[in-house]
Amino acid sequence: MKHSRTAMWVSTGVVVVTSAVALVLLLVPGVTDKPEQLDAGEIDLAADVRQFAEGMSAESGYSKPSPAERAAIGEGVRRVLDGEPLDARKAMASVGYTVSKRVDTGTKRSFYEVSDSTDRPRGWGRILIDTAATVHLGIEVPHPKADLGSEQLGIALFQRVPGSVLVIAGAHRRAAPYRQADMAHTNESVFETVHELLVQRKVPVMQLHGFRNESAPDSDIVLSAGPELGSPYVERIAQGLKAAGLSVCLSWVTGCKGLEATTNVQAKWVAEHGGDFAHIEVSQDTRFTAEASGRVVSALAQQVAGR
Repeated sequence: MKHSRTAMWVSTGVVVVTSAVALVLLLVPGVTDKPEQLDAGEIDLAADVRQFAEGMSAESGYSKPSPAERAAIGEGVRRVLDGEPLDARKAMASVGYTVSKRVDTGTKRSFYEVSDSTDRPRGWGRILIDTAATVHLGIEVPHPKADLGSEQLGIALFQRVPGSVLVIAGAHRRAAPYRQADMAHTNESVFETVHELLVQRKVPVMQLHGFRNESAPDSDIVLSAGPELGSPYVERIAQGLKAAGLSVCLSWVTGCKGLEATTNVQAKWVAEHGGDFAHIEVSQDTRFTAEASGRVVSALAQQVAGR
C-alpha cells in the first residue's frame, strides 16, 4: 500500500512537471508550434508611390549612409530574398530600417517592403519584393520626380511581373550636393548595395529613366547596356519594344548622345562583374500618355515572361 502511494505521487508529479513545462513553452516568445509571421496590410501601391515621389524636395531630404548602414540594409534585403523576413527585420533594426508585408489593392498580390522606420526618413529609398518564390527581375527607379513619371512606370512593371524586386530612390536626385543623392552616379548608397546584391544573384535588371522630348525628338525609347552600349539582353528588349510599335534609339547602332548611360554606376558595375542590365530612357510624351506607357510596360513584361 505504501508502495502504491509512492507510485501515485511520482505519477502526479510527472503530470504537474509536464504541464508546467508545456505552460512555459507557450509563454516563451518564439517557442510555439506556429511560426511568427508578418501581418499583411493593404495598400494602393500606385497611389502611395505617387504621393511618395511628389513629396520629394530638390533641395533637401538626403543624408549619406555609412558603410555599416549600407551593409546592414543589404543583409536585410538578402534575408528577405531568402525567405527570412523576420530575421531581416532584426538585421536592420539597429540602423532604423524595417520590413513590412503588404497587399497591393490593384493586383491583390502580396509583397515585402524594406523601408526607413525613423521619424525623419533619410532618403535611402524603398525596396519592394514580390513574395513569389523566385526572383525574375530587378526594376530600378533612380530618379523619381526628377524623371517625372518614371516611378509610375516602375510600379506598373512591378505589378505586371510576379517575382520582381522594385528599388525606388528615396530622394530627388538634387537633394544633396556633389551628386550624393543621384543614385545613378554614386556607389555609396543603399540603392547601389541592393543593385549589386541582385546582380550577384543573377537577376537581370531594368533601370527606368525619363528624357525630355527634345533630347531625342525622333525616339520614344533610348536603350543602352551602359559603357559597352549593346548586349544580347538589351537587343532582345529592343526587339520587343519595336514590335510594340515604339521608336527605339539603339545606342550601340546609331548613338544617342547624352542618354547612353556610359557614366551610370550601376551599368559600370555590371560591365565589370557580369550580368544583364538595361538602361531604358522613356520620352516625356510616352511617359505621360497612358496608351504609350502601357505599351512600354507590356513589352518589357513580355520580355521577362519569354526569358
